[in-house]
Amino acid sequence: MPNWIGMYDGVLTSEDCQFAISQFEKLPGKVQGEISGGEFRGVDKSKKDSLDLQLSFDKKIPLTRLFGKTLLEYIQSYRKDYPHVNLINDWALCKGFNIQKYLPGQGFHLPHCETDNKNSPRILAWMIYLNTLTDGGETRFPAYDLNIKPVEGRLVIWPAYFTHIHHGLISNTQTKYISTGWFIFK
Repeated sequence: MPNWIGMYDGVLTSEDCQFAISQFEKLPGKVQGEISGGEFRGVDKSKKDSLDLQLSFDKKIPLTRLFGKTLLEYIQSYRKDYPHVNLINDWALCKGFNIQKYLPGQGFHLPHCETDNKNSPRILAWMIYLNTLTDGGETRFPAYDLNIKPVEGRLVIWPAYFTHIHHGLISNTQTKYISTGWFIFK
């Protein structure tokens, strides 16, 4: 039985990933990572400790075009690999997404899913690792006993629901950069 977690390596080149990281570091507007679901909403570093840059595909800059083009290409691969997702009508790439930076010792510690209330339009979550870590930093899906290693240019797509509760494992020695967002009902 499939776990519905699609993993696609090499979706961005090393140069693309370095460009995304450099833009993250240069662009203004970074904020302390927040939790927006479940019982707690807001900043709690014991649950999520990151620096986040919120972006929108509506803002036509090279960075958003890079991610948008890549995601629209690879969602077709996910649709092919997991054709049951095609039974869901009227969904598309969410306009908002984040780039996140986790310093050594930081992480999204709280097990969570991407849909936490009846009003959430999220169907699928996506994440692109922007750098490779060799000392921790995996994304853990406990129900599947699966740890996904952070590999530069790797895209992971999975259902946004309780079936895919996940959390980050920390690296005590390396900084981790990811980009993450969703596909939603239109």
